Amino acid sequence: MNRWILPIAAKVGLIGASLGLGALGYLFAHDLGPDFAAPSPPKEVFAPVSAFDAEVVIDAEPQLLAKVESPVDADGDALGIYYLLEADGDLVRVASTANGGSEASRYARLADDRTDTAIGFSNLALHPNFLMKSEPGYGCFYVIVSEISGSALVDFSPEFGGGQEHHQDVLYEYSVEDPLLAEFRGTRRELMRLSQPGADHNVRGLTFDPTGQLYVGVGDGALAEAGNFSPSRNASSLMNVYGKVLRIDPLGRNSANGQYGIPESNPFCLVSEALPELWVFGLRSPQSLSYDPIQRALCIAENAGNGRDEVNLSLYGGEHYGWDINENAERLGRAARARISEVVTDPAVSLDRLSRSVARTSGSVIYRGEQFPSLAGNLLIASHDGQLLALRPGNAGTGEPRLVKVDLSRFGNPRFTSLRQGPRGEMILLCEGGEVFEMRKNAALGTGTTNQRALFCKLAPSTPYRG
Repeated sequence: MNRWILPIAAKVGLIGASLGLGALGYLFAHDLGPDFAAPSPPKEVFAPVSAFDAEVVIDAEPQLLAKVESPVDADGDALGIYYLLEADGDLVRVASTANGGSEASRYARLADDRTDTAIGFSNLALHPNFLMKSEPGYGCFYVIVSEISGSALVDFSPEFGGGQEHHQDVLYEYSVEDPLLAEFRGTRRELMRLSQPGADHNVRGLTFDPTGQLYVGVGDGALAEAGNFSPSRNASSLMNVYGKVLRIDPLGRNSANGQYGIPESNPFCLVSEALPELWVFGLRSPQSLSYDPIQRALCIAENAGNGRDEVNLSLYGGEHYGWDINENAERLGRAARARISEVVTDPAVSLDRLSRSVARTSGSVIYRGEQFPSLAGNLLIASHDGQLLALRPGNAGTGEPRLVKVDLSRFGNPRFTSLRQGPRGEMILLCEGGEVFEMRKNAALGTGTTNQRALFCKLAPSTPYRG
């Protein structure tokens, strides 16, 4: 028998058992009380789609928030103040002006002598209670940065494909004394540190849900083909954090290193030898995470291998998205393939980059803003070649989803590096040229005001912002 087939088939059985135990533990935890109630069925239904076939036109104009050197991520607070993270660690603050425009100023320099400047910073997320002075999480934001090899002792190392360390990825928490100040004044705290064997497939993607749980995307560890001892094996093992999305409470302290918390409702908390931080697994290289508070769904945009990009939706946790047990599955017998199909969750969208119809995916969000009602509930996907796609959901149980292009002719020829949502659910597009745009309805340009409520926040603080 082919020596490659036997370990794969054995691992499929192990994954099936782990998923069953994980699901059982998850349901048990969710029966403990109202705080652990299982989410209601989603209002929208998505199914795997691999090609787009139409175009939708919206009355939109890109409003330039700022132009900076190398924007990699953006987030905003309930007052409409945006923070733009650059690859070199500079954090830019963008606030509205009286005439309806915006003004950008340098907020903080986050890099230090341990920063690996070849990779730099990648992600930013503000705590949902960033402006809530009486709530835990007040003034807290989080970043991912790559640091040079050997910078400090690590919390996690790859199970497969290890060896010489290329660099370390670190999740930091910054606590601001006063979020209304125009310059950063506060402290930094390390939450977790990962050893990385390669420059690719590393930690990328941060997002919060409304309850303050933080999701962290982690690639399988290095650019390599699927195989017995390659980094791709990390993704299917529950004993390491690589090839996963983690779900943590950044304000808790019950982790192994005592620097963050592990929610009791995580799907693998009751699975023997599984890491309790794990939320989903079977990922190759997550590029972007976003959370939809209506469906209570986590959107995961990733480079999935074989020239494909995927957007996966996690509704309950515990899902396996196929890497790398789906690779070369045609070489397995029918029974083994059937067992794989039982444990693997199909992507909501699969895009073939090799067909040249779309470039590398830059991010995905489920649109919940008010500016463009025709896109409400659509899964939006931005690509590096400047396209914006919308997956229109089907009706529950019957309708088929449709993947369409959104007309962005007013943009010119951008190259999108990230797609994010502002605090009110509107689209924020980061471009390779340094531009950061908010998409606004044509008639709303220049008003400088809005009656929309923030997507995640409870109430605005009583102290007004004076910029």
